Amino acid sequence: MFSHWLPRVFPAIFLLLIILSPPVFGQTHPDSTDVGDDFRFATLTGVMQVLLDPERQLDIDSASAATLHSQYQDVSNGGKIGFTDAAVWTRFTLASHLSSAQTFLLELDYPLMDRIELYEPDGQASFRKRLGGDAFLFSARDVQVRTNVFTIDLVPGEIKTLYMRLTTNGSIQLPVRLWNQIAFAEYVAQSQLWFGLYFGAIVLLVASAIGGLLFLKSPLFFWYALYLTFYGLLNFTLTGLGFQFIWPGFPLWQDMAPSFFVGVVVITAMIFSSKLLDIAQYSRTFYHLFWLTAVLAAIGIFLSLTGYTGFAKRVSSFSGLVLVPIVMLAAVIAYRGGNLAARYFLIAWGVFLIFVFISGLYYWGVLPHNFVTAYALQLGSVFEVTMLGMALAERVASLNREKEQADQQARGYLTLLNEKLESLVKERTSELEASNQRLEELATHDSLTLLLNHHAVLRALEGVINASERHGQSFCIAIVDVDNFKQINDQFGHQVGDEVLVAIANTLSSSLRTYDIAGRYGGEEFLLILPQTSTDDASDLIDRLRLSVSDLVLNNTGGERITVSAGMMAYEHGVSMDVEALFRCADDALYLAKDRGKDRIEWGSLKSLDRSLKGFADEKGRHKFHCIKE
Repeated sequence: MFSHWLPRVFPAIFLLLIILSPPVFGQTHPDSTDVGDDFRFATLTGVMQVLLDPERQLDIDSASAATLHSQYQDVSNGGKIGFTDAAVWTRFTLASHLSSAQTFLLELDYPLMDRIELYEPDGQASFRKRLGGDAFLFSARDVQVRTNVFTIDLVPGEIKTLYMRLTTNGSIQLPVRLWNQIAFAEYVAQSQLWFGLYFGAIVLLVASAIGGLLFLKSPLFFWYALYLTFYGLLNFTLTGLGFQFIWPGFPLWQDMAPSFFVGVVVITAMIFSSKLLDIAQYSRTFYHLFWLTAVLAAIGIFLSLTGYTGFAKRVSSFSGLVLVPIVMLAAVIAYRGGNLAARYFLIAWGVFLIFVFISGLYYWGVLPHNFVTAYALQLGSVFEVTMLGMALAERVASLNREKEQADQQARGYLTLLNEKLESLVKERTSELEASNQRLEELATHDSLTLLLNHHAVLRALEGVINASERHGQSFCIAIVDVDNFKQINDQFGHQVGDEVLVAIANTLSSSLRTYDIAGRYGGEEFLLILPQTSTDDASDLIDRLRLSVSDLVLNNTGGERITVSAGMMAYEHGVSMDVEALFRCADDALYLAKDRGKDRIEWGSLKSLDRSLKGFADEKGRHKFHCIKE
């Protein structure tokens, strides 16, 4: 989008320059300036002549001597002589067409000039010398304003040629104007109003930047505020207002301040621009150029503070000169890389350069004196810092958008992570439950037959006894033993014996009801618990089980028939009996079945009403009885 409107902007600017240009564009200026009763203002730069004195040896008598008149040259380049160690002599002629004597004001609108010597003819073939410049106390000035102003008296018909000798350790410029007193008073009032608005805008921008720093916590606002602050102080110095209002008694600081503030402005501008454009991401070359320029500016600051003000001004001016092209090229690179804030950067510096061009044409005398031309630099700088503020706002908004996107992605990742974590926890919980279940099975079940092991089946029997007592129910138990199991092991081996046990266990599991309990008591013995079962039903169930076992056909037993014997015992409600007594009675019945030929069922009995039966009570109040074999 930036590239679409850019070609339309510069023709508009060129048209503006044509409108601002006077109709005498390119005319040759006269050798003298006519001053009549209606005179208000004139730029003298175009009618001045200049003589350079490299050795600084000429005095007013030598400089005004007729022998040197031919060595004076017309002022070129708008009076911008630049850096030079030579003394610069200038001369210009005023021709009075006044009807009465009047006092006019001669202004050198360059507040940074160190020493000005004005030589005005006194009418007696000599000159009256007056001094100005920031090498002297501000109170010593002829007129107490920010620029260097001298009073000039003219009488009717007078033609006088004035000389100025200029020396400075900085740049020499000659924006010289002649005013009548009313026009100059209006100019000063207008200037003060404009500078009030200008520096007020700078203060507001600094306050806004500080507010942004406090509320948004972005370091970009800190560097923007720092840049604006020193930029404002630099302009306060360059316009002469600093010397007029803040340090009028310190001409030494007035000499050091320009190079000092230029250096600080360049450093803060480079840091702010580097961070705003994020130039390190787009070009390491320009990133290093930024820091080299900042180092150059720091050298200028050091030279300024150590007294080498002449060299410091050259170094600082060079750093300020390379600042703009480096920053603009970096902004182009950043904009092409997708940094939207760079477009405001380009607009800011581009428009500022246009106003610098307008100001240059004004000082050349090409453009007339008006509000835009006289204050072009300030107008351009206000636009520049405002656009930089917009660039900062765009950059912060971009960072906030990136942060919001990052937060959304983070929240998405967090949600996904939580879901995966929840799924993982469920999976691990299921695995843990399965592991616990397996551990419980390993702890409570026989590893070979997968029936309850010895301890588990006895605990189950204990629980059934307790439930029977609470609910008034009876149940039966059966101890099932494999007949001739030792002979099977001896004849066919332990592996076949294990297969026999597994086959019988499977038969037990498939023959019992869902609420019946089966466990491997030990070796070849199994304990069966039959809740809520009468003796008749229990006999039928165990007998069917016995027959099912006898029907088993195992490949590795050589056709040997497998049989089991069972000893059973009924638990009658109301007759307290512990596990040991109940099991002993069933075990006695098992031995009875073995004695009577095996492959059969026998019941144990307890003469609970026979008081002659010996027994005793345990800690739970249960009676332990001896079983009587039938």
